[in-house]
Amino acid sequence: MKLKATQVFQNNWDALNSGKYKYIINSGSSRSSKTFSILQIFWILAWSKPRTKLAVFRNTKKDTKDTVLQDMLKYYPTLDGWQNVSYNKTESVLTFPNGSTICIEGTDDDLKVHGYHSDYLWFNEVYKIPKSVFDQLDMRCTTAVFMDYNPTGKLWSDDLIKQNNSILIHSTFKDNPFCPLEQKKKILSYEPTEENERQGTANAYMWNVYGLGLKAEKPNRIFKGWKIIEDDEFKMLPYPSYYGLDFGMSAPTALVEMKTDGDGSYFLKERLYKPLNEIEGTLSDELTRLGIPKHIEIICDSGNELNQSEGRKLKNSGFNVIFAQKGQGSVVSAIETMQKSKIYYTHSSYNLEENYENYSWKVYQGIQLDIPEETREDLIDASKYVIKWYSKTRYLS
Repeated sequence: MKLKATQVFQNNWDALNSGKYKYIINSGSSRSSKTFSILQIFWILAWSKPRTKLAVFRNTKKDTKDTVLQDMLKYYPTLDGWQNVSYNKTESVLTFPNGSTICIEGTDDDLKVHGYHSDYLWFNEVYKIPKSVFDQLDMRCTTAVFMDYNPTGKLWSDDLIKQNNSILIHSTFKDNPFCPLEQKKKILSYEPTEENERQGTANAYMWNVYGLGLKAEKPNRIFKGWKIIEDDEFKMLPYPSYYGLDFGMSAPTALVEMKTDGDGSYFLKERLYKPLNEIEGTLSDELTRLGIPKHIEIICDSGNELNQSEGRKLKNSGFNVIFAQKGQGSVVSAIETMQKSKIYYTHSSYNLEENYENYSWKVYQGIQLDIPEETREDLIDASKYVIKWYSKTRYLS
């Protein structure tokens, strides 16, 4: 089977065939061929390994169909053997003559995520997928897991990279000799050169992330300047605790403990980050196991029926649940309250740190909107509920 491929493809292929790695992680710039290389590898695996199940995931099935599947349907028909591949448009499944399949999936399907078996997995833009969902799919994958992303901030996969059975493959557009000239020019226009500065196209963040494939702080990041404290220091703070709670069925249910000096400083500790469908027993059982006192206020989301139902269950179990006030402007108001405050979080609050570093304003056609991006912000939301409630009930905002 002859394919035109890049060195990025070869690096992935060598890693897969070395037998050393379950996790093959691709991080790099835009147009580096990392996504296309995995797409080629899936084609080869489907043909060469009979009765093999390969699955591609993004955060939603619609996203996977709109991106990876479209690339497949554009490229695969140009290859020998395509006429023998059956494509089920309804299920978004490619079936090969040897019984192998490539399945297009999304992590928004709770029933699929839990109990989903595969031989090979591919997580495209993995930063949009919760670690807990990844774990569910990973534990039932028999052979190898591919991941690819642009390094836009702190990710849970950073810890995965440290494992002995993981390999990180870094690439940039310069590793892709097939990168279209106009796209290459666009990426190069971000580089902070004198000429690009004169043209008004230079952008240090865009160049670092999409040109060099390096991590950089988002210019549209919402929160900055939070400080880390040790867990013992948090425990010794002479202030009462309050709690913020954000519900999630397949997304994480997030509980944060908050203390405050009453003068604009708030101290946060992550206490729970687990989907409801992974909790043993009820959420009330889980809070009891965590030692959450029933008389202490828990400020929780009230935005939909799931939140209201779960909140009522906790109330019926004796917990002091208060529904957060929602309405027009409530999100921005809570953000502004936190931006004006001094925020500290504990060293152990790993998921909160990830939420904090990636929580950003949405940008549309170059204009920053007063709407947060839809990313993993569960613990940020829980923090907003309790901090806004406290500041409002104490007439601080």
